[in-house]
Amino acid sequence: MKRRIKFFILLISILSISLFLPFIANAAPSSKIDELDPNFITINTSQTEEINFTNSAGTTNLDDVASTIQYITLAATVENPSSASIELSANWAIYEPGTLPPDSNARTKGTVVGYKSENVIYAPYSLTTNVDIYTWNLGKPSGTLEGYTASSQFAADLKILRPHEYLILTITINCIGNEDSAIDFFFRGSEFAPTSVPITSIGTLSYDDNPEEDISDPEKTQRMNLFYQDTVVGNPSNPTRQIGWWPLHNSLDPYDAGINDGHAFKQSAPNDPLKSWTIDPLGGTQGGFSKTRKMVHQIPPVNGYGSIHLCGFKFRDLNTNGIFDVDAIIPEPKIDGVTITLLGADGETLAQDYYSGDFTLLGSNPVETGEGGLIGHYCFNLENVELGSYTFFIRETLPEGTIPTTPIIIGPIEINIDTSEQVTISGNIFGNIPLDPRDPVGGTLLPADLVQLTISWMNLGILISLITIGLAMAGKKKYSGST
Repeated sequence: MKRRIKFFILLISILSISLFLPFIANAAPSSKIDELDPNFITINTSQTEEINFTNSAGTTNLDDVASTIQYITLAATVENPSSASIELSANWAIYEPGTLPPDSNARTKGTVVGYKSENVIYAPYSLTTNVDIYTWNLGKPSGTLEGYTASSQFAADLKILRPHEYLILTITINCIGNEDSAIDFFFRGSEFAPTSVPITSIGTLSYDDNPEEDISDPEKTQRMNLFYQDTVVGNPSNPTRQIGWWPLHNSLDPYDAGINDGHAFKQSAPNDPLKSWTIDPLGGTQGGFSKTRKMVHQIPPVNGYGSIHLCGFKFRDLNTNGIFDVDAIIPEPKIDGVTITLLGADGETLAQDYYSGDFTLLGSNPVETGEGGLIGHYCFNLENVELGSYTFFIRETLPEGTIPTTPIIIGPIEINIDTSEQVTISGNIFGNIPLDPRDPVGGTLLPADLVQLTISWMNLGILISLITIGLAMAGKKKYSGST
C-alpha cells in the first residue's frame, strides 16, 4: 500500500510539471547582446559605437538550419531624442564562433542604411513618453537566395547568423543637446501573430527590399529575425511533420537558461496597430526579448577651461535596500518631478552663487528629475570652469509622504581642476518609498513603469509539485503514526 502511495505521489508530481512544459522537438535560435559601458560624448560632437549581437542557440552545430537567424533585423531606441540621434548608415560584420575582429577576419561584412520611426511608443521604457526607434534590416540571405532552408546552401557571404555566430554593428551616435540620453539595442521582432503552425511559404510574409527609400513601408515588414524548421511534433506514436518559418520571438529554446529573455513575446492580432513589442508593458514585454542599455552622457567642452558633468536619477526603491536593482523581478521605476539641487561647499548655498564667476552653468539649478527628457534623470553641466578645487553637495527635496532609503544629500563631492579637462561623476542616485507602499506618491510615477508580477506556467507546475509532495509527506507521517 505504501509503495502504491509513493508511486502515485511521484506520478502526480511529474505530471504537474510536465503539463506546463511545452513539447520541444529541437533547438531554435536565441539572442544575446553584450552589455555596454556608458558613453561620454562632448556636446555637439559624435562618437562611434560597436554593438555585439549574438545567436546564442543551445546547439554548437553550424549546420543546424533550425537554429539560424535569417532576415537579421537590429534596432535601437533613443529615449531622449532631443539630446541624441544615430546616423542611419551603419557598418556590420559577421564572425564565426571563436573568430575575433578586425573586419578582415569577418566571414562577411557590409553597410546597411536603416530607417527611423519618430515619436513612437516603446513600452519597456514608457507608455507616455515618445522615443525614436532606428531599425537596420539586412534583408535576404543573399541577392539570389530568398530563404536559407538547407545547410547545403551555405556560402561565406550569406547574411545569416548561424549558432554562436555574432554580428558587430558599428553606428555613429550624435550628441545634439545638453541633457543625458539612453539607448536600448535589441533584435527587433517580427509582428506577424503567433500561431501553432509555421508559415509554410516565406513569400506570404511582407518584405520591403529598399527600406531606405520609404521609411513607412518597412515598418510593416514581417521578415524580421526568422528561422526555418523542418521538425516532428506531437504525440510520438502519431507524429506530425511541421515545415516552415517562425519568428525568433515565438521560439522556445530548451537550452536557453533564461527562457523568457529572447523569446516570450505576447503579440496582438496582425492588423492591430498596438503591437506587443512596443505597447504591452504587462504582457511579458519587459523581459520579452534580449536587449542592452547604454547611457549617453553629454558633457560640456573644455574650450581652454575645465568642465564638470554631475548626474544621477531618482527611483522608487521597491525592496527598500537603498540600491537600484537593475535585474529585479519587478523593475524599480524611475520617478519624474523630484527637485534636485546642486550646492556649494557649505552644503546650503546654490553652487553657482557659492562659486560665483568660476564657471558657467548650462541649464538651471535646481532641476526636476525628468525635465531634461530622460525619465527620472537629472544632470548639472558646468563649463568654463576655472582652475582650482571645488566641493559640491547634491540634495533632493524629499517628496511629501515618502521615506528616503538613501541619503537625501550626496557629498562632499571634491573635484580638482588643474588642467583643461572634463570631469564626469555619474551614479548620484536617490531612492524612496511612500509611507504607505500602496500609495504611488513621490514625484510622478509613470504608468509605463508599473510592471505586473506574473508567475510562469513552469513555476506554477513546480509549485503544484512541491505542494503535492508536502501533502504526501504530511499524510505519510499521519499514516505512520496510525500503524
